[in-house]
Amino acid sequence: MSLIGNIEDFADHGTTGIEVDMRKLLVLRRNGDILIYENSCPHTRESLDPTGGSVASPDGQLIHCQRHGAVFIASSGECVGGPCQGESLTAVGFTLSNGDIYLD
Repeated sequence: MSLIGNIEDFADHGTTGIEVDMRKLLVLRRNGDILIYENSCPHTRESLDPTGGSVASPDGQLIHCQRHGAVFIASSGECVGGPCQGESLTAVGFTLSNGDIYLD
């Protein structure tokens, strides 16, 4: 298992693009919970955050692709707006142990 970081390393209601083991990931922390997706929009297979910064809505409920405006439900990864409706972000398995986050 590869260490991603500590839960406190990630801002609440925000996303952080990281690379671990040559995989581009998008980490979302919302209300103290962590969700991790491949940082790849189903529309173009390119990163969701090419200009950097968080791509989460202020309440952490939605994820927005900076490239083409696709909108995803954060809790499921389902695309509900934009060019990839009906597709989903790819969830990444992880383990949270004593505040540390590890890829499965």
